[in-house]
Amino acid sequence: MTLYNSRRHDLRNRVRDEILIGATIGIPSPVVVEALSSGPFPVLCIDAEHSPLSLDRLEGMLRAADVGPVPAMVRVPEVGSYIARVLDLGAAGIVVPRIESVAEAVDVVARARYAPEGRRGAGPGRGQGYGASLATHVARANAEVLVAIQIETSAGLAVADQILAVPGIDAVVIGPFDLATSLGVPMWSDEHVAAIDAIFAAGDAHGVAKGAFVLTPEEMPRYRKAGATLLFAGIDLGWIVEGARRTWEEVNG
Repeated sequence: MTLYNSRRHDLRNRVRDEILIGATIGIPSPVVVEALSSGPFPVLCIDAEHSPLSLDRLEGMLRAADVGPVPAMVRVPEVGSYIARVLDLGAAGIVVPRIESVAEAVDVVARARYAPEGRRGAGPGRGQGYGASLATHVARANAEVLVAIQIETSAGLAVADQILAVPGIDAVVIGPFDLATSLGVPMWSDEHVAAIDAIFAAGDAHGVAKGAFVLTPEEMPRYRKAGATLLFAGIDLGWIVEGARRTWEEVNG
């Protein structure tokens, strides 16, 4: 059965040893995922926070990632039942936005990990091979599924050190625009850079991998220099809009 149990995406460990540059998918279509699964990106991030994405459509998108095969993470809308449900569908990891307290971080881990690390329930979903070899799946999922959170508000920044001390958080991913907006400062101002540095320093202090959603290619060296290893560079919607603009300019001389 070609499902999670027979793959070794192992993002939880890979993010500590490799630089993973991923693509973000905002179009709720398995076609887009399948097309990108054979491309150069070693990981995909399906964005369920900012897209009209239902769980049944998400299942097809995760299945399409297996064509590559390439591991597909899901950015869930918020802390809640969506976490376990996307993992049951076979996501290789999650990104949880706007974490602002230790209690929220603890809840994320509890929902994403099986006992003894958490309280995720085991069932016969696609991610569990529809129930085949369930005990083996539980052990591997705890060892391999990547749990990433976003600290992207002033409230989260204020307690970043405490949040990233929560056991079971594997990576912290910066949402740079939301962070700047929450702080009320321009992107890449001194205050913005200091906030990112503080979050990354907290990650280093607690052995948490660092990452970001990279909005422009020019930002990539900043994050690479800081030691970030989980970087989502570009989104399908942006590529379509930019490609259309370039084509228009070309055909109009």
